[in-house]
Amino acid sequence: MKSPTELTKLTETLERQLCLFHELAEELAACRPAFMRLDVERMYIHIARQSEICENLRKIKEARADAWKAASVHLGLPAIDGNLRSWIAGLEAVDAAQFRRLLTELAVAEGEVRHQNGKYISLLDGSRRTLSSLARALTVFSLN
Repeated sequence: MKSPTELTKLTETLERQLCLFHELAEELAACRPAFMRLDVERMYIHIARQSEICENLRKIKEARADAWKAASVHLGLPAIDGNLRSWIAGLEAVDAAQFRRLLTELAVAEGEVRHQNGKYISLLDGSRRTLSSLARALTVFSLN
């Protein structure tokens, strides 16, 4: 039996979220050289791109909740209330396997974003300290 439209929409929404997580992880990694060179212009470009991706993730999160609710209603399954395993058990085997794979990939991608974000925070802290030191040095020289 073919997956219902609601299930297909949910799958597409989850796949889009996965793509956004990959984009964000790549963007977080790509911004490192700008921070290490203190290239402020490139920093702002990366920050703007990261903000755009995060906004898209926020929107997709809302779409994901709506799609999940619609799929649950259509399939006669209870809404996701913390028991994902029983929800997936209510699907046909092929759909259940696809959801398990997709949700696993999402969890891995989210973990990668957290890892890259940790590195990013370290770079921000280092850049902030460097800029503060430069500002203090400029203040001392401007007094002379």
